[in-house]
Amino acid sequence: MTVMSTSENTTTAIVHEAINEEYEYIQYNKQLRLIRSVKDDMYQMQSILTACFAPDTKLPKDWFRNQSTIKLLSEAQRDILFSENSEEQRVGKKPQSPKLYENSEEQRVGKKPQSPKLYENSEEQRVGKKPQSPKLYENREKLPNGLRGYYVHRLLVNAVAMWASPRYAWHVYRLLDEIHRQEREELENKLEAKDKSIQKRIPRSVPKGKEKNYKYMIYTEEMENEEDKDMVMLHLVRRNNKSFYDLAKIYKSDRNWFYRENLPISMTPNEDVKQIVQDT
Repeated sequence: MTVMSTSENTTTAIVHEAINEEYEYIQYNKQLRLIRSVKDDMYQMQSILTACFAPDTKLPKDWFRNQSTIKLLSEAQRDILFSENSEEQRVGKKPQSPKLYENSEEQRVGKKPQSPKLYENSEEQRVGKKPQSPKLYENREKLPNGLRGYYVHRLLVNAVAMWASPRYAWHVYRLLDEIHRQEREELENKLEAKDKSIQKRIPRSVPKGKEKNYKYMIYTEEMENEEDKDMVMLHLVRRNNKSFYDLAKIYKSDRNWFYRENLPISMTPNEDVKQIVQDT
């Protein structure tokens, strides 16, 4: 576990403490400890309210009745619908209306829901149903005490924190920003390590000074069949300097041929070949 200083209400590190295989605590300072669902990166609303010193009169369900929340979720729904339609049009699929939640009881009795859904119960997750769209929030009623309750998408955490307490919401912002900073740093380190691995392999695959030691020859061959007499077959030969002498006989023949040299060994794309033929 990461060690952190708790002498003040600030910290230099984030502590991830596993609750079980699917949930964890994220500790940022003495007060700010959120409960996170590892599998889908959703956060428990009650832990956000507690971290923000929200009064007992503020309950998670009250947030959904707020006019600002209604407008926020409406815009999120439109954004999800737009994103899904764009993706389905790209892959040629027929767009479907997104579900922001689904009642598991209707799943069990096989009834078709009659109205738009705004959350999805976790029963669907257990029976293996693949969600049609990202859940913005979910009421997980069947979890143990301390874990049950509403969970919100990570993009809604700041909105819940601001509703709970504008003062302490700042520390929630810093927590999420630090998480994203660490994720970016981890990704950058992976990319840097991958780049170093590639750089180490380059000397073995392309000797120094031989980077552009490749040659292309494209020559034509007349078709023997009568029905193909108006066509020719193109042969592409790629050789390095040492073995290219094998094609010397092509130079001395009457065949039409195209030749290019000083091409990079590591990059001989077919698009270059097409361009050579077009330009000749």
